[in-house]
Amino acid sequence: MQLTAVTFDIGGVIYSDDVFKRAVFTALTKLSSGVEQAAFDQVYTQHLKSQSGSLRSKLCQHFLGSLDKRDELMKIATDNWIFTPSDLYQDSKESIVKLKGKGLKIGIVANQPASVVASLKSDQIYDLIDFLGVSAIVGFEKPDQKIFELAISKLAVPANQIIHVGNRIDTDVIPAKKLGMKTVWVRRGEANPDPTPADLSQADLTVLDLWQLPELITNL
Repeated sequence: MQLTAVTFDIGGVIYSDDVFKRAVFTALTKLSSGVEQAAFDQVYTQHLKSQSGSLRSKLCQHFLGSLDKRDELMKIATDNWIFTPSDLYQDSKESIVKLKGKGLKIGIVANQPASVVASLKSDQIYDLIDFLGVSAIVGFEKPDQKIFELAISKLAVPANQIIHVGNRIDTDVIPAKKLGMKTVWVRRGEANPDPTPADLSQADLTVLDLWQLPELITNL
C-alpha cells in the first residue's frame, strides 16, 4: 500500500526536547528552592528508561511532595516553553519539504502548547502542514488515540496510508500502530536510551535522525 501522508511529533522530532526540559526545570525552581540540576536530570533519565507514566507527575511528586501544584507547575512551564532557532532539527525541516514536494500530505500529532504555532511559522514549516494536531489546540493528548483518529479524519487518508514519526514507543508508536498506521521511531530526545529488542522491533522503521526519511519511506 502506497503511503500518502506523514504525521510528525514535534518534541524530539522537529524541535529538540530540551525545550520542554528547560521549561519544566525553570518552573520547578520557581516553585521550590531545593531543585538541583543533577537531581532533576536523574529523575528525567529514569523516566526515559521507564517509558511509562507522566513525567510531569513524577517531577511534582519528587520535588514538590505531591500533585497539588501540578497545574501551577505546567502553567509556569508553558510560559517558559520557548523554541529558539537552534532548537530546530534541520533534518526534520528538510524531510518535510521533500515529502511535501513528493505530493504527500503532512500532519502534526504532538503534545505541545499553542505557542509552538508561532515557531512553526517563523521556521517556515507551518505552510507545509495539512493538519495541525497540537494537543493544546485540539484538546486531546497522546497516547489518547483520539488525536490520531482526528489526524486520519482531517487528512482524509486511510490509516494504512499514513506513517507517523515519533520518538516515544508508548505515546507515538503503539497508539498509531493500533489504528493501522505505519510508524517511524526516532531514537533521540525523550526516546528510551536503553531500548530492549522488543522496543527495537515495534516500529516499521527505527532511525537515529531524519536525513534519509524521504528515501526510507519511499522504499518501505
